[in-house]
Amino acid sequence: MDKYQKRASLLAQMRAFTDAHPEMNDAQVEEYEGIEKEYDTIDASIKREERQNTRETSLSAATSSALVSDEPTAATSMDEYKAAFDKYVATGDFSGIKAAMTVGTAADGGYIVPVEYHDMIIAKLNTIGRTRGISNVIRTAATTNFAVEGDAPTFAWVTEGGAYGETKSTFGQKTLNAYKLGGIIKVSEELLQDNFINFDAYMAGQIAKGIDKAESTAFAVGTGSGQPEGYATNCTVGSNSTTAAIAAVTADEFIDIYYDLKEEYRANASWRMTDMTEKAVRKLKNSNGDYIYAPAMNEGERPTLLGKPIVIDPDMAELGTGNKFAVIGDFKNYQIADRGEMSIQRLDELYAGNGLVGFKVSKRVDGKPMLAEAFNAGQNA
Repeated sequence: MDKYQKRASLLAQMRAFTDAHPEMNDAQVEEYEGIEKEYDTIDASIKREERQNTRETSLSAATSSALVSDEPTAATSMDEYKAAFDKYVATGDFSGIKAAMTVGTAADGGYIVPVEYHDMIIAKLNTIGRTRGISNVIRTAATTNFAVEGDAPTFAWVTEGGAYGETKSTFGQKTLNAYKLGGIIKVSEELLQDNFINFDAYMAGQIAKGIDKAESTAFAVGTGSGQPEGYATNCTVGSNSTTAAIAAVTADEFIDIYYDLKEEYRANASWRMTDMTEKAVRKLKNSNGDYIYAPAMNEGERPTLLGKPIVIDPDMAELGTGNKFAVIGDFKNYQIADRGEMSIQRLDELYAGNGLVGFKVSKRVDGKPMLAEAFNAGQNA
């Protein structure tokens, strides 16, 4: 078994293991990380060889037009894989290039999306996603533990020759897992056969839209069990952030909600609410009779409430008994982690009777607030 096949086999083991153990205990985490370590070692070795091959090709290239050869240069393995993937998505035919396809063989019979396509899809998600575009997003290869700041050390003025007080910072820990998200996109055979579609122009956009519909809801109100934990799910309600009414809010109460968020998080804060809550906000006036809502002045800008932008999130609760109807926070403290690679499997037979071709898409992701104090919710009585 060569390195590429070994890497693909290890990736298949990792996927099968996480599917079988979505909630790992310590022993299972240790076993999984052992497989992952072996994968990373082989992957690093392959990449070193590919970089070396690229350097050698570059150094041996012609240095003047008189020495240029008519023979085409050999494609690197990743270039071959990208070409094979393009052909696989468009036609389902990869005869003659199966060797290249083994680079990305996935456990469920699909194939790993090339890096360029993965980055393109994530870029589209960052554009259309309500939470991704303003949150902290990373890409990981394993379960990731984050140290979260707890109590800060206490400093005091020290007299000349006096003793220093001894305190220490405390840290908590947040763990980002990898929850599987997937779906099937159906495309007509005519659309594929007539070359009206290509992955860049159509599939990446469709995949991004499908992922966004699912993950944006989880990033807002996800339970944290089998899916990400939403920023509103366990959001703190400040001491002055509960309204007097069960289905309404006043201008003064919005001021209380704003100031219940700690000062250090207000500079980069934004509001999240539904459009019906925003509608109610637009009617509110302060004691001077001025509206506290400021509409956007230019295209691409957002309206503001007390100087902070409003982002509409239809997954949040409306004004109503006990509901968290608005959240204000610094979303750089909401952490999103995309785990590993995304895969696509072409389904030629399943929908053939309807003249369609299916594409099964799978990715893994997690998200959760890192600091509870970076968010504050307004809640109805």
